[in-house]
Amino acid sequence: MISFALFKDNNEKIILFEKISFYTYITSFLISFLFNPGIPKRDYFSKKFIKEYKGNFQNLINCDKCNITIPSSLKVGHCIYCKICIKGYDHHCPWIGKCIGKYTKIPFYIFLISAFLYIGGSVFTFIIYIKQKF
Repeated sequence: MISFALFKDNNEKIILFEKISFYTYITSFLISFLFNPGIPKRDYFSKKFIKEYKGNFQNLINCDKCNITIPSSLKVGHCIYCKICIKGYDHHCPWIGKCIGKYTKIPFYIFLISAFLYIGGSVFTFIIYIKQKF
């Protein structure tokens, strides 16, 4: 068994750990929620399309659902929930309410890790509190 007497003097460190994990959790959630996951701009491909590819139509993908032509080098996936194409499409996350793509993949994984640490730290702190009171 863990000796809970070790934690009586370290309450400030435990609270600091919980604060850091909570602020990391909230910040990574907001970054994942508010930032663009990698939606390609429609006007980009209509204006610069001819200049960059100059008739090289082998490397192009046409999304029938979005009605957009995209270079295959972008590795675009189509989300059936949001009905848009996204660069580096990973999945549609119901927790965040949007897709996880190229630009939100790392903040999303940080969100998952910090959520696990925050919940685990809160449960651990609650157990310590109950053991100290009784």
